[in-house]
Amino acid sequence: MLEHLFLFIASLIANTFSALAGGGAGLLQLPILLFLGLSFGTALATHKVATVALGEGALERRFVFFILATGLPGVVIGAAVILQVPDVWARFLLGLLTIGLAIYS
Repeated sequence: MLEHLFLFIASLIANTFSALAGGGAGLLQLPILLFLGLSFGTALATHKVATVALGEGALERRFVFFILATGLPGVVIGAAVILQVPDVWARFLLGLLTIGLAIYS
């Protein structure tokens, strides 16, 4: 029960940042799912489903279909590639990406 409460609060904060500045869900939510003990593949799938659900309600239906048609192939291909990488390396690469985005920002 405590894990669910923690995940709810962390997701609320991450998605608030995402709504305000266009970022936050990926930089906060995915690592939190990993810290909770999910495998990289499960955490990635959970995060992707949550991200799609987050953005769908705010857009026009026609634009949603366009975004899905152009974005889903990249998500599917990227997820298929990263799932071939060992879990330890995937976590390491995620850390490098996060650090790189922090420096860039």
